[in-house]
Amino acid sequence: MSIAELPITAKLIVPEDAPRTVWMLERGEGVTASEVWAIATGGIKTWRRILEQKMNGTSFGGTKATRAGSAREEALVAEAIDELDYVIANAGLWAAAENDRHRATPDALGLLAGGLCVAEVKSHEHGYKGDPFPKDHRAQLVWQRYVLGAEFGLYGAEVRDEDDMPPVGGADWQFVDDPDDELLAFLIYRADKFLAWRDAGCPDTDDLPEEVAAAQAAWAPLKRELDAAVAAEKAANDAVKKAIATLPHAERFGAIGMTEDGGFQSIVTESTSIDEVRWRAADPVAHAHAEMLRVELALLEASAKQQYPKTTRRTSLRFQEAENV
Repeated sequence: MSIAELPITAKLIVPEDAPRTVWMLERGEGVTASEVWAIATGGIKTWRRILEQKMNGTSFGGTKATRAGSAREEALVAEAIDELDYVIANAGLWAAAENDRHRATPDALGLLAGGLCVAEVKSHEHGYKGDPFPKDHRAQLVWQRYVLGAEFGLYGAEVRDEDDMPPVGGADWQFVDDPDDELLAFLIYRADKFLAWRDAGCPDTDDLPEEVAAAQAAWAPLKRELDAAVAAEKAANDAVKKAIATLPHAERFGAIGMTEDGGFQSIVTESTSIDEVRWRAADPVAHAHAEMLRVELALLEASAKQQYPKTTRRTSLRFQEAENV
């Protein structure tokens, strides 16, 4: 079986054997899976950086981690056959049937129960403690599914050992059969905003609803004044702390005082933690057992997080200065 025989609804924009220049040119025309999360969550400054890379390329030669990840890609794609009925590596650039500027290059394509599956694989350096399935990787897979018209998505990730070798048990594989329509709608909305901004000549400001723009206009001068006051207060606060530190016993017990301009109270708090070096030296057997239990607990919690996820959302607001101010 070949890629041409898979049930793909997408249009092949650039085949894998096309010249690199053609591939880069066509990739630059749309929004691809690897950049869609940055575009969706970034503002105009991020968009300018991405557009600059699209137009002029990038001098980024990769880190040790990215180079190792690229080297492991072929092996991980081959390993994916244990999860799928059929799998084949992909280097073609595809465009969504709904919008040919929505593009993706999954690491692999395959079949599962007769349905098309896109696969993305990642390789992390030893000591990686990040999310087993980071948000940007999830968005990448959701976008790939949409572009290719795939029924399933498969994500594989490995963390190499201290000798930079792949894990003995193989990669960790997760299927994404929930389309997450809300995430996809958000990615499409922001991708189209980016493309419209590009088509409009890359203006310095966003085209926002009047209500949003008016609220921002009222907030901006107040936020600038507040930031200036906070910076001035921090400098004065540091000076008071430095002066208080000269008082007897202040370092351990703090200090309190009153002046005609108001009072101050310096409070010292203490916390106790384990001295791992002393424990390991004094009782290496007990310390090694504790380390083993920590690893076991971390693995159990990571598995539970995958099987019984609980999402909590909090909203914060940050001010960004306009480029022309």
